[in-house]
Amino acid sequence: MKTKLLLILFGISILQASAQKHSKEFTIYGGGGASFFLSPPSSSASSIGYHADIGFGFTYFFSHTVGFHVGAGFGINNITAKVGKLQTITPDSVNRIGNYIPFEEYKDDGTVIPRYGRVHTTLYDYTEKYQTKFLSIPIMFQLQTKPKQQPLRQGKKANFYAMTGIKILFFFDQKYEVSLKALENEIDFGYGPLLGFPEPHFSGLGIFNNDQKGYITTGKLGVGMLALFTFEAGVKWRIREKLLFYTGTYFDCGMNDPIKKNRQSLNIYHDPVFLEELTLLSFANRINLMGVGIKLRLAFWQLSKREGCHYWR
Repeated sequence: MKTKLLLILFGISILQASAQKHSKEFTIYGGGGASFFLSPPSSSASSIGYHADIGFGFTYFFSHTVGFHVGAGFGINNITAKVGKLQTITPDSVNRIGNYIPFEEYKDDGTVIPRYGRVHTTLYDYTEKYQTKFLSIPIMFQLQTKPKQQPLRQGKKANFYAMTGIKILFFFDQKYEVSLKALENEIDFGYGPLLGFPEPHFSGLGIFNNDQKGYITTGKLGVGMLALFTFEAGVKWRIREKLLFYTGTYFDCGMNDPIKKNRQSLNIYHDPVFLEELTLLSFANRINLMGVGIKLRLAFWQLSKREGCHYWR
């Protein structure tokens, strides 16, 4: 026990000594930009939206040019994804649409052999709107050049900086709206052309469009988490002796789909009963949330005793 206590005290003393040797920044930031989903081009999906966040952070500099940044923030995200046409084929083992066997073949002796066809389903104008609030935790490394004279401000200096790392987003208050213009079911028994029936809606076949009004379902999701790779770069301006201003742009790339567990396979939609309550769909093999935008930071510079102010002179 004494040994552990001595090690803890020794570690604290090292951190205190290190803090006296190096500089620190306390920052307040705000930013925002465009959001979109990255999905394979073959999915014919398009998406666009916006996001914004504010927060604070702390940067510890190991040297004049290398630092480590952590922070916390709050933000909102709003994005809409659209897919003009989604098509799927149910497996051959699926021989019913609803409660109706589509086709039966009669032999000469009067016995009945059901024909198991494949259902071809087409979804038209699938759209999802996704709105959420989130808490963000950035963990990043910062690299920067040494300050140089600003061309338009006599006696003031600036330097370039770049930050990279990860952001952890904890989503809450997630709302969604899913809409679908129409669903079409056709069936193929292996004879070549797709066959229709005199009573297609009774058999689960045909076009379902809700009198061309479409179908809409809204709902809420539980708490989710998203990991983002992030990169930011820009210019760091000296306003006063201990006051700095960052202007930069950033790019975020999601490493997972925060609502993947809520997405359903296209195959469930062969039965029109699912139109009564639409769900979020897996419209692509991989769906990544992306973002680009502008970041502004106000930094309060705390110089080390050893450095003094000569770094910005």
